[in-house]
Amino acid sequence: MTARLTIKLKQQQKISLQKLKLKRNGNLGERAKYILLLDMGKKVSEIAEHFGRNKHTIRLWIKRYQTNGIAGLEDDPPPGRPDKKTSLVINELENLLNEEPIKYGYQHSGWQINMLMDYFSKEHKEKISYGTMTRALKKSGWVYKRFSKRVPHNAPSKEEKSIRIKNMISAIREEANKTDVEIFFEDESHFANEPYVERGWFKRGEKKRLRPRSGEQKEHCLAH
Repeated sequence: MTARLTIKLKQQQKISLQKLKLKRNGNLGERAKYILLLDMGKKVSEIAEHFGRNKHTIRLWIKRYQTNGIAGLEDDPPPGRPDKKTSLVINELENLLNEEPIKYGYQHSGWQINMLMDYFSKEHKEKISYGTMTRALKKSGWVYKRFSKRVPHNAPSKEEKSIRIKNMISAIREEANKTDVEIFFEDESHFANEPYVERGWFKRGEKKRLRPRSGEQKEHCLAH
């Protein structure tokens, strides 16, 4: 008798799968629903019947998710066909991840996966999926680490923040006197929830030397 598959998702995993379910059409969105339904207590047989799929197919995608997360829900590239998008990402990651996001217009102290996806969409006109991006990072040996809880060296001062906010408010008020104003945020990922925690992508085993404050010399090992 086959053991019953179960899964207990963390809140962030649920949010990611819900976004995948809502924003994407086709097989990927459906596979996200398999995982969410299993987390809700549904049996594999019930999920298979609901979608008109074979139970073995449902089990396959659930196990792939358990092993590789969202990347496991992606289709594998056809055999013998080079993955051009992955190659494109790998070729640029070395330079890109050694630069700060602010250089490319992102107001964040470290690169996030969705920011990298946005960069390739804008700069290369290529839609890179979450799965392709994570595979490229893993294949290249990059790992994501939080390495400091101090103020990043490029963080604006309190006075600079105050001036910038006042300037933005003044500009909005001036425009509002002429016409109705709507403010849109294209992607909330470009705004840091924890702007004073430095993070970053580093090669496994690499040591990151922080920019020292006055009288401070520190070296942090980021990845093992």
